[in-house]
Amino acid sequence: MLLLKVLWIFISTVNISCSMYYLNNFHTDYPDAHIIIANCGDTISLSCPTELDNDLIRSSSLIPVMWFRLYENAYPQALILGDRQLIDDQRFMLRTQNHDRHLEIVGARKDDQGYYICKTGNIVRSSYNLTIATNTCIDIIPDHLHVNINEPIRLVCRIRSTDAFNELNIRVQWTRNDYPLINIAESLSNYSSTDGTLYETLTIRKARKVDTGIYTCRYGQLLTATAHVIVNQYPGGSKSRRLISQINGNKSSLKASLRTVVVSLFYIVYQLVFVFSS
Repeated sequence: MLLLKVLWIFISTVNISCSMYYLNNFHTDYPDAHIIIANCGDTISLSCPTELDNDLIRSSSLIPVMWFRLYENAYPQALILGDRQLIDDQRFMLRTQNHDRHLEIVGARKDDQGYYICKTGNIVRSSYNLTIATNTCIDIIPDHLHVNINEPIRLVCRIRSTDAFNELNIRVQWTRNDYPLINIAESLSNYSSTDGTLYETLTIRKARKVDTGIYTCRYGQLLTATAHVIVNQYPGGSKSRRLISQINGNKSSLKASLRTVVVSLFYIVYQLVFVFSS
């Protein structure tokens, strides 16, 4: 009896998988899909309601709930079959609440963005369009920086919820105005397992005028962030502002000198008048 049950589950699974076709347009095929926008690092719970179908409840021991991830112009990826996890990524877990079977994604990453559906047999129970906000996954501190010539430039790129297993294979790339920074800057990586954040520090010890530009931090194929750096040629502001300040200062000094001369002349005249009158 147990063997027949296992065989029936296997046959049902094959039929379900075969019924999943090549996806051309998710929005057309699943117009009622739930739209979810989440941040990097969030725990996302996708629900698969089953309590609406009494026949399904009675036959749930034979027809398991299945979760799939869909890709445009590609075949689906099976994630969950019944109580079994079909992928190696332990961030994808199955949770049961009442009659609902939830797909839970722990520590969401940018590459988790996409389309998900839940099926029992040939019936689609729920569908989801998941978007991960890019600006919550990567940023540069500060994103605007003003320095003077010969002062250091220091930018920190934060990449959240990275794939720690790929840290050796995926490196951060820095560019200035879309040109790679080679032999003119130093970089230091520091991965924090506490919050799952990779900190990549870029340092230019002595800024030059040509170091002004848009700096880009790129991680893999999906994540980029930018910062605007301006190098001032004259400390304290532009040359024109310094010249204007100097001219104003000279004017003030000239006025003070003229006042001193006038007072001195007045005193001399007064002394002469006093002498001759005596």
